[in-house]
Amino acid sequence: MTTGTDRRAGTLLALATALAATDSVEDVALAVRDVARADLDACYAAVSMIEGPWLTTPALGQLDDDTEQRWLRLPLDLDSPAHRVARSGRPLVFATRDELLGAFPGIADPLRRTGLRAGYVLPLLISGGFRIGALSIAWDEDRPLVEEDRQLVTAFAGATAQAARRAQLYRERRDVAHTLQAAMLPELPTLPGLELASRYLPWSPTDEQVGGDWYDVIPVPDGGVLLLIGDVAGHDIEAAARMGRVRSMFRALAVDHPEEDPAALVSRLDHVLDVLHDQTLATMAVVRLDPPGTPRTVRWTTAGHPPPLLVDPRGRSSALLREPDLPLGVAPDRPRHDHELPWPAGGSLVLYTDGLVERRGRDVGEGIRDLRSRLERTHTEPLEALLTELVAEHAATSEDDCAVLAVRDLP
Repeated sequence: MTTGTDRRAGTLLALATALAATDSVEDVALAVRDVARADLDACYAAVSMIEGPWLTTPALGQLDDDTEQRWLRLPLDLDSPAHRVARSGRPLVFATRDELLGAFPGIADPLRRTGLRAGYVLPLLISGGFRIGALSIAWDEDRPLVEEDRQLVTAFAGATAQAARRAQLYRERRDVAHTLQAAMLPELPTLPGLELASRYLPWSPTDEQVGGDWYDVIPVPDGGVLLLIGDVAGHDIEAAARMGRVRSMFRALAVDHPEEDPAALVSRLDHVLDVLHDQTLATMAVVRLDPPGTPRTVRWTTAGHPPPLLVDPRGRSSALLREPDLPLGVAPDRPRHDHELPWPAGGSLVLYTDGLVERRGRDVGEGIRDLRSRLERTHTEPLEALLTELVAEHAATSEDDCAVLAVRDLP
């Protein structure tokens, strides 16, 4: 025979199992709904969360659409059971519809539409007694509410509160990550005679969607342009913060020393990081493209980074492949080197991070050869369309961040 203790343990185990798979408030609400229906025979269960001056209740398909849509977001100062409990932190219990209407006569009309008659409305409390919302569990018939039920739904509310708060914190952290990453990525400038395009696809095991890859485009006074791309180790907010520091330092150096070639600027950056005891480990490639005119050259340096790819107007590709210098943060006193090639009029240049070409079980060199083949096949497409095609496979199969920057002569 099943005892009250067994029932409580089984219900709470079912709830804990369901909540373990949640990462949003909506997921928490759905898990609570399903367990309340299956284990408590409830016809309605809702998680209502305080969001500033509002109380929000996800629509879960338990009532008519009109009612659920109107309950999605309501002012916190309304006088309904969920609102009162969320504000006060004190639970409410109703065994009959008459009890409920006696306490809240203003909800008679919506109550008739919903068919709810008895239930519990419990505060969602986290550490320190801080209120984050309310949990409503209701039945469509009058129901004597006994102490055993009260203990069970109180424990139910406690587990729900912790899961809902965890989901809130996860969302807040993810929003911070998105904001930080957006702030780090530059808006591409408009440059005479050049078409520019870029893509950034973060990857994170925590879905924070932030990482250490970056790109930048810096016009220089003589009419040329610096193109750079880099990769700071890591896939989290710390990596993004380090990336932001490195990018800002390089921009400052490039503006202060616009006459210098890529290797000299990267050497300055490595020196600054060393003097500041910044232990950032990063790779990068920097390309300086001369201003429009003939003859025109492209000069570049790489610091442990995959080689940029150059495609001429006829679709022939070449990797700007020379012996790479060391990454930033390894040996700041080691000399760095510039390399130079003629720029093919009408050509395209693609800079990328290793996430675009590296896959588990595949050699990076093979990935670069595959990228060259794809560029040769698609070199006549507009840059935006070309980059969309290049990153399509990455989005489905990669386990690393990916940044791509491309520049092409305009006709």
